[in-house]
Amino acid sequence: MKKNINIGIIGVGKISDLHIKGYKNMNNVEVTGIADINKKTLKEKARFWEVEKTTLDYRDLLEDKKIDVIDILTPHNLHSKIFIEALKSGKHVSVQKPMAISDKECKAMIDESVKSDKKSRVFDNFLYYPPYIKAKTLIKDGVIGEIKSVRLKSILGYSTDNQNIVNNWRFNEKINGGGKVLFDYGYHIFSVAYDLMGDIVKISSFVENTEMSDGSFLDCPGIIMWNYENQNHGSWDIVRAHEIKINSDYFNEDEWFEITGTEGFIWINRCSGKILDGPPLICFSKGEINEINFTNEELDWGSSFNIGMKNFVDSIREDFNSKLSPSDGMKVFNYCKAARLSSDQQKPVLLVK
Repeated sequence: MKKNINIGIIGVGKISDLHIKGYKNMNNVEVTGIADINKKTLKEKARFWEVEKTTLDYRDLLEDKKIDVIDILTPHNLHSKIFIEALKSGKHVSVQKPMAISDKECKAMIDESVKSDKKSRVFDNFLYYPPYIKAKTLIKDGVIGEIKSVRLKSILGYSTDNQNIVNNWRFNEKINGGGKVLFDYGYHIFSVAYDLMGDIVKISSFVENTEMSDGSFLDCPGIIMWNYENQNHGSWDIVRAHEIKINSDYFNEDEWFEITGTEGFIWINRCSGKILDGPPLICFSKGEINEINFTNEELDWGSSFNIGMKNFVDSIREDFNSKLSPSDGMKVFNYCKAARLSSDQQKPVLLVK
């Protein structure tokens, strides 16, 4: 393995800052080139991050022999096409969640990843957030026994700054692939649900559509419930409370997770935002409460990108698989789609392995 790993970023919208910062925090890793169709944004990002190579055509990065890794941060309808082309060009590939916008696209991505000898993944930063990582360690160590259920809570409000600005394409289902909440944001939630407890076998949901001031619709509020094997279960309660100020450095949302085991509980009390100002992680085990604190750097939601970028680079250098594998990414895709289908049909949806 050569000493330096060179990164090419395709799509330099808002989320690219967190990806580039993550790569820049590593030794012997360089963001060599960036691509975007917006010439103005491309120029601004290149100047800010001191990236030498820029292009309006992403294929230029695929053809660049110096680039080892392609990180795809485009609108969702372009994920599958670029993912497959990047693997065929001999690059390692990370694609931002959600994986793609159709079953057919997901399957094609899986097929290409199987044929390729390069590393590939679907990236979801929630899986790399330090309080979540610590919770997973406690679970692995058996601190709360066998997990029986997970309860996830999301609140959408308005930000204390300009973080409520969202690209309009996220409300266009032909580009986005599904609802802004259930599919785009929901990919985070179902990634956590799957990572914690494995395959989901049945999903039931009730979701309303809320009309926004610009005439678009938000698939929220809602309650989604699901069953794992062995009578274990989970739920996700999502509420839009637009009069609540979300104290966040990033987006107008926050989350809380409750994990129930046979011998105790774990509460993760913050993620995207900073609404709750108490202990970020609490564990109840053997009759005792243990409050677990973190440094301010670890609590920063952006730290999950630093850790996630490092994990993928390490997977290339050390030859292991970084989450989510394309196969696991398709499972999460199917959970998001099933949640929407269940609400539309007003009945549970069974998932076939």
